[in-house]
Amino acid sequence: MAQSEQHSRLAVLGTVVFYMVVAISMTLLNKNVLSSTPLPVFLLFCQSAMAVFLLALENRLGPIKTPATFEMPIAKELAPLVGINVLGLIFNNYCLQYVDASFHQVARGLVLPCTILITIFVLKQYPSRLSLIAALIVTSGFFSGVLFDPNHASSKASAAVAKPHSSVLGILFGASSSIASACHAILIKKSLTAVQGSAIALSYYNNILSTLALIPLVIICGEGPGALRLLSGEHDAKTFFWGAGITGVFGFLISLASFISIKVTSPVTHMISSAARGVLQTMLAVYFFGDIISSGRMVSIALIITGSVLYVYSKSLPESDSKAPYSPLDSKSVNGTPTLFDAEEGKSTKDHNHSS
Repeated sequence: MAQSEQHSRLAVLGTVVFYMVVAISMTLLNKNVLSSTPLPVFLLFCQSAMAVFLLALENRLGPIKTPATFEMPIAKELAPLVGINVLGLIFNNYCLQYVDASFHQVARGLVLPCTILITIFVLKQYPSRLSLIAALIVTSGFFSGVLFDPNHASSKASAAVAKPHSSVLGILFGASSSIASACHAILIKKSLTAVQGSAIALSYYNNILSTLALIPLVIICGEGPGALRLLSGEHDAKTFFWGAGITGVFGFLISLASFISIKVTSPVTHMISSAARGVLQTMLAVYFFGDIISSGRMVSIALIITGSVLYVYSKSLPESDSKAPYSPLDSKSVNGTPTLFDAEEGKSTKDHNHSS
């Protein structure tokens, strides 16, 4: 029994560490690539294509199997989900390009409040009072960072791609990404019925359709000439494609980590790891990119982490189970990576009572 308990604790610890390392690395690597080659949509296309390739490779060699055929009726049903997902990821990459890596979590701080608002007005489901207090704390953290941080793009990485009012654009893209992430969380419940509740099938369609949708968007967003220069070798293509390949692999891993984490971790574990990840990401952004952490940004990050922790805690309480569905702060939304597994699918009511 003791050996089994120790194995369980090691599994939880290993999953949390793996999840944190991959999530933070994804954000920092994306920031590094975007600071040298500001092509956020083309980067996203390369990452999504890499995810499709790795999913096909895993399907051939690994234990997880995707659907044998691609069915157009299912693809049409999933079009709204794919559209929202692609827009959210594009907004997220633009946000990361224009603001510091440490401020990125502030710029996208409205994910939780937006999710709660959509849950109330669209699904007519009302959260507990503690959840609402948590959302208010997160919202105050967002606005304190926006209003009281004197420079949202203080690092050399941000300055390398700076434009007039670029930090304002970064905040607007971050807020737009938050709204898209909230809508995605709602649409995913309906979309799962189209694939008989299979997260694997949903990932299969989502990645293929997202990759196809990104091809015209690269041109629409004006990145066609830059992409052609990279492909022809005029720019530093080696750095970009190495970065895109590595972040594509990390995108695959972060999706795998999300899938594993919903099996072995609890809301309390998620609460602790979310707080630790926020602090660690800030420290690493200062170390690698030279981000300047003002008192306003520090307070903002602290409020967002506190509100997020309080929200996850409120969802771990038994009395809140009947009031609102569990909706953790999803790391794919935070890091904006192409996903192979959707964490929301794996959470069920029974997960609320797990303990780490």
